[in-house]
Amino acid sequence: MHKTMTEGKEWKLILLFTLPIMAGQFLQQLYSAVDGIVVGNFVGQDALSAVGTCTPVTMVYIAIAIGLSAGCAIVISQYFGAKQMEEMRKAVSTSLILMIGVGVVFSIIAPLVARTVLDKVLAVDPLLLDDAATYLSIYCIGLVLQMTYNGVASILRSLGDSKATLYFLLVSSVVNTVLDLIFVIVFHWGVAGAAIATVIAQALSAVISILYMFKKYEMLRFSRAEFRFHKDMGVLALRLAVPTMLQQLVISCGNLAIQRMVNHFGRDTMAAFTAGLRVEQFAFIPVFGFNIGMATFTGQNMGARRPDRVSRGLKRTVAMSLATCGGISLVLYIFAGPLVGLFGVTGTAMTQGIEYLRFLAPFLLIFCTNMSFSGLLQGAGDVIFTAGNTFLNLGIRVTAAYIMGFLTPIGYSCIWYSLPFGWTVGFFMMLFRYKFGPWRKKAIVHRDEASLEGTES
Repeated sequence: MHKTMTEGKEWKLILLFTLPIMAGQFLQQLYSAVDGIVVGNFVGQDALSAVGTCTPVTMVYIAIAIGLSAGCAIVISQYFGAKQMEEMRKAVSTSLILMIGVGVVFSIIAPLVARTVLDKVLAVDPLLLDDAATYLSIYCIGLVLQMTYNGVASILRSLGDSKATLYFLLVSSVVNTVLDLIFVIVFHWGVAGAAIATVIAQALSAVISILYMFKKYEMLRFSRAEFRFHKDMGVLALRLAVPTMLQQLVISCGNLAIQRMVNHFGRDTMAAFTAGLRVEQFAFIPVFGFNIGMATFTGQNMGARRPDRVSRGLKRTVAMSLATCGGISLVLYIFAGPLVGLFGVTGTAMTQGIEYLRFLAPFLLIFCTNMSFSGLLQGAGDVIFTAGNTFLNLGIRVTAAYIMGFLTPIGYSCIWYSLPFGWTVGFFMMLFRYKFGPWRKKAIVHRDEASLEGTES
């Protein structure tokens, strides 16, 4: 029942593990894409811009969920690979309590500050502010559901079960789509309807995933006394999660800076960027899928003391990622117009959106390679370096965008022209770290050890 990635052909294990993750991420992206398509086509281009300008803020909360769950997953997957099941159970209960607790806090505070963030931080156009604040406030109420789902999903992936999350997301995506159509088109609730549909769908994902985990995995059926927060596990998980969370947060804060630049160039650019970003997020699905697959594969094999398998797995993962993203790049370039048009944008916004996607297409190959290396280092526990590398290359991207936007005649194109600067620097730093860094010694636990060891700084 419990799947291990420590034996067998590396490429096959990673691919079979990753495919359901990619399918699940595709369904997750449908949440925002369906919201954008329905709002853009049935409410209007300004409403699309209002929903789109919330994206960098929602990505901050997603970043925290991903960072926390990733830190927990490193601990769980390495204990699982080392076959230390009792310690793994402690890590699971601690992870769930941690994720749910953080989610409750955010669900209370985030809706209260939503309008202020949009107005003071992002400088949203006053004509769009009411719709944007409505959408974001409702979305934030469901953050505890988002945290819970991400926590459970990371636990299941750590055990090698990547298919289950696909089924949860399939159900919730269908529900989200149907409710979007009903609330927006039939009930005429506008952007509020799209946000309510998303929260209901997230609730469904959270409930189904918890029920599945407890039903299928007998070892995770905790008694009331067993289901508690273990301080040592919490400290270890946070030690790994905080750098990863900061990494994700820096990405999100960088996106906030980019969104402010987008808002500076007006509503057409806002609509173009919203549509282009939605398509870009779909293009990134295999990139992040292989990243998660490589991280889990690395975690289990480092726990089993098999760094040789990790190195072979990286080569196979990079090859598969490049092949997949090469095809996606061609699709982005050739079908940029129809893809942007799905979101109901026209005229200047359409022209800018097409330019965005066609410029992005070839550089996707650099990004996918970078993220495969990142997955290996994260799975090995070398999280401080991966976080620092992200800080650096995102800082380069934001700096380049602002320099080009305000000191050159490039104008709105600076938003996408700045992308390859950070990605290229990040790739070479990841390559150097893989070749010469201490990742082979970063494992938290080993199969023949009874006690956990602290990670290196």
